[in-house]
Amino acid sequence: MEKISGMGKETSEISDHIKLHIENGKILSLKTHRVSKSVEEHIKEAVGLILDRLTYPTLVPTLYTIIKELAINACKANQKRVFFEERGYSMLNPSQYARGVREYREMFSEEMSNEFGMKAKKKGYYCLINFKFNDDGITIEVINNTPIAKEEEKAIRERLEKGMVYDDIAQFYMDNADTTEGAGLGLALILIMLKGEGIDPNFFRIIIGEDSTIARLEIPLSEKFISVRDPNQI
Repeated sequence: MEKISGMGKETSEISDHIKLHIENGKILSLKTHRVSKSVEEHIKEAVGLILDRLTYPTLVPTLYTIIKELAINACKANQKRVFFEERGYSMLNPSQYARGVREYREMFSEEMSNEFGMKAKKKGYYCLINFKFNDDGITIEVINNTPIAKEEEKAIRERLEKGMVYDDIAQFYMDNADTTEGAGLGLALILIMLKGEGIDPNFFRIIIGEDSTIARLEIPLSEKFISVRDPNQI
């Protein structure tokens, strides 16, 4: 365990793929390279601690499910990057990108996730989950330090637009189960889940950077909450 500056602050190496930044007993960030059962448990613990402190325990299942989905997407994006690099595929070449994505999906398994999670770590790729909160609201960011291909950015926009149309998860499944897969289904369902909790889905944003992708979820708890906006947000 490595101490860092400040009263009650510490950085803790939980395992070979989990690092926690803790302040006064609260998890403020979690860094990982793959979503294991242990990572899921730490996400649930962080969400429970934060919402219990802010007296919103009923949000725990929804918030946990959303963060877990975003973390899985982030780790898969990093692992896919490693997969492309090993096979010499360019994410900027449409035909190579399509072939790489198809092969990655066909080969993907839990064992492969573990293997490529470690490869991602060695290459410096990571998923970072940041928690910021006070009595006025909660801001959660899930960050992976790999850029998004143009095809992916277009697909994300389409998925989010589709999710904004629906209010009922069952109806969304019925209409899209055969045509929407993976992160597409997950991103749309996030918006539907937020609507179900009475949270404006516009508080969920994807920020595209040159070297990173950030999924940001803001949850206002009072009228004093100040939202962050960015011109590169989807």
